[in-house]
Amino acid sequence: MSLLRRIERSRLPQVGEVVRVFQHERLLASGRVICSDHHFVSIAGKGIVDLDTDELRRGLNDGSIRIEREPLY
Repeated sequence: MSLLRRIERSRLPQVGEVVRVFQHERLLASGRVICSDHHFVSIAGKGIVDLDTDELRRGLNDGSIRIEREPLY
């Protein structure tokens, strides 16, 4: 696996992380990541939100999407 692909994969939310996902400074999803695969990332908070991984990658690359992670203790 290339270095760029590994870096890109680490930028996406991983299962078990508590995250907040913003697009253009608007909250899209907040909660714990319960599923993450090649097509979708599912985040459970007050409800379950499925985010398309291709859209997340594009947004992370162009800066329109920001992911805040809760620190792990």
